[in-house]
Amino acid sequence: MLIFRPYRLECNALDCQGCEDSASRFECYRNKAVVVEAPVTHPELTESTINSEPIISEPEPEIEIETTSNTTEEVSTPSCPEPNEDVAELPKKEATPSTINNISIEESNQPTEYEVFRANAMAEKERVSQEKLDKVLTYTKQNLVLYLNETDLNRLCGYITEYYLSDTMPKVELIKVDAQLKTIDIMHFGWNIGKAFGKSRLQTATFIKRVFAHTLRDSEISTIERKMSHAESECKIKLDRKIA
Repeated sequence: MLIFRPYRLECNALDCQGCEDSASRFECYRNKAVVVEAPVTHPELTESTINSEPIISEPEPEIEIETTSNTTEEVSTPSCPEPNEDVAELPKKEATPSTINNISIEESNQPTEYEVFRANAMAEKERVSQEKLDKVLTYTKQNLVLYLNETDLNRLCGYITEYYLSDTMPKVELIKVDAQLKTIDIMHFGWNIGKAFGKSRLQTATFIKRVFAHTLRDSEISTIERKMSHAESECKIKLDRKIA
């Protein structure tokens, strides 16, 4: 800023005539001035600077940002939760212990060659056994349907099934057949089913003695065992080796 300070000098103007009056003197002062440089000051700014309290900037929270180069940068940003490492990095597909255990369990559950062969053999044995039983039951119904009522015939088939599947003699109630069947007919019937099942003569004789107690009331088990395979011309039930 430039400040003009007047000072008194003798007027050398040609037309000044001594600068007697005040107006003339003012003109002289106005025409002669000294230029002085002074520092620029702004009262308003100065006053506000003096009266204002010092401004202290608060440190902004620092946050660590994980980068792929595993370096940490300090960035002045608003506070936010720390990044999760699992989000920043893709999970690696690795075999967990549970997966390994599951694989081990699956492998242990796989049957061995022996177990496979044994299972197949048992299944085949069961199939053959059931087929044999079905043939004997069919034979029984076809040959005794004329001499037994339906209830007794079904009960007899149940006794025969239990006799075949069990090693012990089943508990039975006697079954009375028609009088047309003789002792030799019941003996032949017993021998036929016993032969198909692979039972001994004694087992078969004991079984038919209990079931057909009325018809075989005059025959001992030993007699039945000995005579059950005798072929006689006059009989309704013939010996049959090819039932099963």
